[in-house]
Amino acid sequence: MNCVIYTRVSSKEQEKEGFSIPAQKKLLREYAQQQSFTITQEFTDIETAKASGRTQFQKLLNFLRENKDIKIILVEKTDRLYRNFKDYVLLEELDIELHLVKENEIISKESKSHAKFIHGIKVLLAKNYIDNLSEEVKKGMKEKAEQGQWPHLAPLGYLNNKETRKIIIDPERGSIIVELFKLYATGSYSITTLRDKAKELGLKYRHSNTYSSRSAIEKILKNPIYTGKFIWKGKLFQGTHKPLISEELFQEVQTQLKIVSKPKKFDRKFAFRGLLTCGYCGCGITAEIKKGKYIYYRCTNGKGKCEQPYIREEDLSILLTDLVEQIRIEPHNVIEIKEALKNSFQHEKEFRKTELRKLKKKYDTIQNRLDQSYIDKIEGRIDTTFWQKTHEQWIEEQNNITKQISRFEKANRNYYQEGLSFLELSQNAYSHYVNQKTDEQAGLLKKLLSNCTIKGVTLCPTYRTPFNLLIDTPKSELWRRR
Repeated sequence: MNCVIYTRVSSKEQEKEGFSIPAQKKLLREYAQQQSFTITQEFTDIETAKASGRTQFQKLLNFLRENKDIKIILVEKTDRLYRNFKDYVLLEELDIELHLVKENEIISKESKSHAKFIHGIKVLLAKNYIDNLSEEVKKGMKEKAEQGQWPHLAPLGYLNNKETRKIIIDPERGSIIVELFKLYATGSYSITTLRDKAKELGLKYRHSNTYSSRSAIEKILKNPIYTGKFIWKGKLFQGTHKPLISEELFQEVQTQLKIVSKPKKFDRKFAFRGLLTCGYCGCGITAEIKKGKYIYYRCTNGKGKCEQPYIREEDLSILLTDLVEQIRIEPHNVIEIKEALKNSFQHEKEFRKTELRKLKKKYDTIQNRLDQSYIDKIEGRIDTTFWQKTHEQWIEEQNNITKQISRFEKANRNYYQEGLSFLELSQNAYSHYVNQKTDEQAGLLKKLLSNCTIKGVTLCPTYRTPFNLLIDTPKSELWRRR
């Protein structure tokens, strides 16, 4: 006879108490063998306080509806299967024969009323256990908040530290969050343009390639957690975590949010707005029209009266021309660089293949250790404490290897082509710039520069990678074949 098995754990505590998934599966497989059942499918749900919901249970129901010839479910015991009385009703409607292996009980429509009654009581007790677990989790989170610790998944800009159970600054995203606050405080950005800037800076959701949305950016700007405080269940708490920004900067942003109730529709004629910051006070450089036709750029004076003078758009365009010219590569050097790039590409490709082989071999070696240690544990050659310690250590090593493999596999597949595109842009950027309109010039500059300050009429640029190499490295060194 065909059957399916269902296993579930609902908390880390149950893992420690012997309710682990491997233990449940071993019990149910041995039972199926004793009863001469054929297991056609296995379903497993793992729930925690952070990730609730039983997707596999729903798949189990769908599978049974589609395969009406399968009428037997094997499960460890009552509270492994049910979370509420509705689950019980759903399975009863499918005319299922339920084998509760650890409780040595079989429940079906043919069961006696007394057996069904006792089973119903167990279902209600399971529901009570789930409710109590939920209450304890909520209670623990509240106590944690009162102690000044953020009790949930860390917001963008922070990470959860598993050892201390506190949040720490994310070295990758933290600086981007700070930059967003500073930019918005200048008054030169709307939420929409700030979202675009965040995308440009590489701000993404965790474990996702999706960039932050407009609503997510607004939520970040309104969240006091970046000042060291946080709101939990409507109450403000003083956190023990390290703040990313000052209270003063946060209040500047809140003031700006109140002033700009709707996103600003920036005039497209102001091509260079948002591109520069003031070298005197650090505020943004904005633009305005004088006498109905002349465009001037000036400091926003966000920190009071600033000595940065007004500058005409035409004059600013000429100043920026020199920044573009600095990355130009002479034609006679391009051929040699292309050949060097081609050789470099082959070396990089071979290196990636070699490293992937090493990492995958190391991963398989650890997997063999894990498999053998599990057998040794079952057969009593090692105790549970030793097994759990080594098991966690090896799993952590595997996770680190998986991350390294992922980085190699996501390595730039267009290495050579992007290198050629970089050379072409470096060679032709200047000629393109001088023949473009101001808005097109601004678009080109944004590709080349990550930041640029102006002090009087002196520009201090920060070039994006890899254009910064053309500036930071003496050209006599750069052209060498090495």
